[in-house]
Amino acid sequence: MNQKALHLCRAFYIPMHKLIYILSVCLFLSGTVNAQGYFWESGSKEKRHKYMTVDGGIGMRMFSGDIQSRGSLFNPMKFAYGIGARYQWSPHAALALQVNGRRYAGKREFGGFPDAIAEMNGSLWEGDLMFQYSILRWEDFTKRMFTDRDPVRKGNVFVGVGAGGALFNSSYNQRTYNTQTITDSLGNDTTLSTPVDVSGGGSGFAFRVPIVFGIRYRFTPSISLGFEGQYHLYFNDNLDGVQRKSNDGMTLFMVKLGYSFGQDKTAAKMGKTPRQLRKRR
Repeated sequence: MNQKALHLCRAFYIPMHKLIYILSVCLFLSGTVNAQGYFWESGSKEKRHKYMTVDGGIGMRMFSGDIQSRGSLFNPMKFAYGIGARYQWSPHAALALQVNGRRYAGKREFGGFPDAIAEMNGSLWEGDLMFQYSILRWEDFTKRMFTDRDPVRKGNVFVGVGAGGALFNSSYNQRTYNTQTITDSLGNDTTLSTPVDVSGGGSGFAFRVPIVFGIRYRFTPSISLGFEGQYHLYFNDNLDGVQRKSNDGMTLFMVKLGYSFGQDKTAAKMGKTPRQLRKRR
């Protein structure tokens, strides 16, 4: 190495401990600048709990399976209820956990006799984890918006699909008639009908896929009311105690009241910058 190059290296040489100190200061300043955000926002860490919503509701449910009459559209409607929680990590995407307990029932008429029917009653506890996509985005009311032309949307429309399971227990009773014709010695025919009673049930664990479509409306930043239509496709055929190569299902219509955490700003302040708020005073 020539003498000129050696002098140049010595001029720009920085000891290792000083280099580490300089890099640490730069990283600290970078983090401070990023934490400050806009001039009207605090530099505090973002509160993740504001993306969490808990809800509970009631509704009606209808079971569909082998025990209902062929061509029948409806089985008896039963009361349904459930609770859940949702984490809305973006305006369009969320993960929802729901836990439900409900009773269900089914009925099938064989015809010919008024008591030639099969009836089933059951109960289950079920839970699932669902991905929900908001067609109309779910707004974070704690975020300040820049102009009056960017209003906060209070309505939310969403669809979802997921996976879950249920513990079920059901029982059924069935009566059918065997009919036979007897010819006597005089050639007269007599028809005899003999009742045949069958009873049984089913119990166990059933895997299912829930599908949901719903709407929500927020009366306040924290309180919302939702209406949901759900269909639960079970990959089991014995929720009604009858196995005839047809998967069972459940249709639900629910009304849910929800509470969102960390969304306690007043409506007067939503969507306003500090400058806009000063102009209103």
